[in-house]
Amino acid sequence: MKTKILILAVALGMFAATPIWAQQQKPDANLMAQVEKRLAESDSKTKGLTGGPKLKWLLRQAEIEKVVDRLKAGQAVDPKEIDVILKGQVN
Repeated sequence: MKTKILILAVALGMFAATPIWAQQQKPDANLMAQVEKRLAESDSKTKGLTGGPKLKWLLRQAEIEKVVDRLKAGQAVDPKEIDVILKGQVN
């Protein structure tokens, strides 16, 4: 009888516990606002450029969009990527 209770307790524990990696994280609203602000600034900056500089800004804009999408999906984002975006650096 004790064995059945132990097996039942272990089985319930396995099904009830959600692994940490499976939990979705909500992005920080302030961080999202800052990153989306940088995205808007990047968009307005590209309108006034041509040639090589415009290509650099378009690539930067695409990188920012990827980070925004990953944040909204609750996926992990490297803090270094966010730092580069918030500093306004062009790669």
